[in-house]
Amino acid sequence: MKRPLLYFLYLLYCVEAGIFLCLVPWSRFWINSYFVQIPTLRSILLSGYLRGGVTAIGLLHLVVATKDFVAFCRVLKES
Repeated sequence: MKRPLLYFLYLLYCVEAGIFLCLVPWSRFWINSYFVQIPTLRSILLSGYLRGGVTAIGLLHLVVATKDFVAFCRVLKES
């Protein structure tokens, strides 16, 4: 592996984005956001389907981070 630091930063991004996307749709930050105050978007943004979809994308980020972390550890072990 030529650039382990960049790969580690990529893994850190995946974990951070995954946790953020899993938690934010169910927090006060989501409910009090600017876009929820717009009447036409309110019902869509507060829908459980959209919140669940955003959470699913976060879970996918975490799965990819886990998979890549295992591959990263294998490459470091071989070096």
